[in-house]
Amino acid sequence: MDNKPTYDKPLVEAKMLNRIGILVLGFISMILVTGMLQSVLHSTMTDARSVFMISATVQCLLAFMLPAWLAARLCGRHPVGYLCLCRAVAPRQFAGTLLLLLLMTPAMNAVIGWNENVSLPTSMSGLEETMRNLENSAAATTSMILGDASVWGLVSGVLVIGCLTGFAEEMFFRAGLQRAMTAGGVNGHVAVWTAAFVFSFVHFQFFGFVPRLLLGATFGYLYLYTGSLWIPAFAHAFNNSLVVVAEWLAARGTSRIDIDTVGADLPWLSVTSLALTILLIVFFGRPLFRPAVPAGDAGAS
Repeated sequence: MDNKPTYDKPLVEAKMLNRIGILVLGFISMILVTGMLQSVLHSTMTDARSVFMISATVQCLLAFMLPAWLAARLCGRHPVGYLCLCRAVAPRQFAGTLLLLLLMTPAMNAVIGWNENVSLPTSMSGLEETMRNLENSAAATTSMILGDASVWGLVSGVLVIGCLTGFAEEMFFRAGLQRAMTAGGVNGHVAVWTAAFVFSFVHFQFFGFVPRLLLGATFGYLYLYTGSLWIPAFAHAFNNSLVVVAEWLAARGTSRIDIDTVGADLPWLSVTSLALTILLIVFFGRPLFRPAVPAGDAGAS
């Protein structure tokens, strides 16, 4: 008698849709809650930065982390295992992540510069103006958040914008959305790029869409290769924190280096950066980022 377990494709796909449904509904409802909270805080507090930091913290907890946890908890027996939070990580994985982020910087900055200067056809000038205004508004908010030159400004920025936001977004987009698709039988590469597209889209910044898409895909492949949420969360937090520190140093007048332009004006460096990044990912990615120890996935159901 054959005791080999059967693969119930309709059931697996149904679970995938349930998980994605929980993620979407949880995200939308909690964004509305966070928006109402922000309105209340604006009416009772005069410090715009404090209002934003409190709202950002609540948004990370409720709009990103809670839906991912609920999707894992309600549709599986082992949410921690499903989210890939319990797999061991190795020093080589952290070292490889830092090397990858370093190598890709000039190429990524070249893409950032190109995307910022994209122009839509004349017939869509109204749409472009609207999107430019949204970009300028977002830039003004970012400047306000990261313009605090105090020590507390640095610490709070790294903790909230760097670490908490990095972890929360990875928990939602990678351990939530990407994981739901791969657990539902979707090809890993398709899941990586789909989650990266949604990750970039929900930021609603058209003139930064492509570099954020590529960054999301990088985090996605780190998650796919390592089988651990901690590595892409580390990469995301490091990337965000680097921006926070750079802006803090600029606010104090210590440094005027714009990390988004490093190497972008040197075509040969950007091309070399792209080649080395592809080389690292394609030929060394899997052995460098392979799971630290073989482990069964307790949350695969």
